[in-house]
Amino acid sequence: MILRLQRGRVVFVVAFIFAIIFFYLVAQNQYQIKNVLSSATRPLWDKAEGPKNVVTHYHSEGLDVDADVCALHGWKSRDTAGHIKVLDAILISTELDLLEIRLNELNAVVDHFFIIESNATFTGLPKETYFADNRKRFERFDHKISYKLVPGFPLQPDQSPFEQENHHRVEMTDMLRSYIAQLPPNMQTLVVMSDIDELPAAHTVKLLRTCDFGQSIHLQLRNYLYSFEWLVGLTSWRASMHVWGMDTYYRHGQSSDTVLSDAGWHCSYCFRTIPEYATKMKGFSHAERIAGRLDLLDPKRIQDTICRGKDIFGMLPEAYSYVDLFSQMSLEPLTTAVGLPLFLVDNAERFRFLLPGGCQREAPRPPTETGPMVGDIG
Repeated sequence: MILRLQRGRVVFVVAFIFAIIFFYLVAQNQYQIKNVLSSATRPLWDKAEGPKNVVTHYHSEGLDVDADVCALHGWKSRDTAGHIKVLDAILISTELDLLEIRLNELNAVVDHFFIIESNATFTGLPKETYFADNRKRFERFDHKISYKLVPGFPLQPDQSPFEQENHHRVEMTDMLRSYIAQLPPNMQTLVVMSDIDELPAAHTVKLLRTCDFGQSIHLQLRNYLYSFEWLVGLTSWRASMHVWGMDTYYRHGQSSDTVLSDAGWHCSYCFRTIPEYATKMKGFSHAERIAGRLDLLDPKRIQDTICRGKDIFGMLPEAYSYVDLFSQMSLEPLTTAVGLPLFLVDNAERFRFLLPGGCQREAPRPPTETGPMVGDIG
């Protein structure tokens, strides 16, 4: 009888210890567990967000965009060809390389660029003002750039990073309205609204500048991860172009049910140095994905993740069919650099980290008198 009681106590103690360990692990990894359960079953209960009316995109090198090309897309050519301005508006954190590629890609088809940055991340962590500190690098475009520094603020316990992000978008709306109000009243203004890593192709902007697509249209972009080596698919749609009106505002959500297919590139987490990855992971609006797992920020782990094309948070992809889920879990590296931004290919050695086979990231460069040079090479 005594022996049975002792065995029962041992079993109880062991079970109690295992229970404590189990609940501790669940508590520490609840975000990851929720992700696995959510993503693994998503094709059963969820449908993809975004516009459903996909416009076939016609383009070939040397194609002259005219009324016939507009008609191919189901549109008419604009009758205000001489009275149109195209503006490109972006928020920037550390992405100086992507900014340089963007400015060179769009310079010939965009009349003015608007850039907003902050001295804090969306989560309220202090950061350097990368554009302001390295503005000389972009002096060739300075006459076409309007820049604004929006001071960040530490988040209160009840505040979300999305509040700070939304604050920046409101500031961009005000900045655009102030500029557009000074234009002639007969001037039609088109505004590209996209994140810095969402880059419309120059020929796309030229097409939309020439053809009347309506009030707004989304841009389907080739979605890449870490560089142009890992293609996720044609899954990016939040970039858009709008005809500016009295009630237009700077946004990143769905504004139309129409999207132009294969309209550019979305290069997510395409940074030159490892510290930029840590800054992004801790500072963007979905920083809760770290969920206390500081091992995710280990430089060696980040480097290995980049070279393997795996998710940087160790999460399953948000796919809406099991075919997409399994294909995105095991990306195959590309061996082609065809169809990429011209400036990128023209400067392949400078931007080796963005091209197939260039997964090794550089050590951060030391600060200079004018500020940090993380990612700078100019």
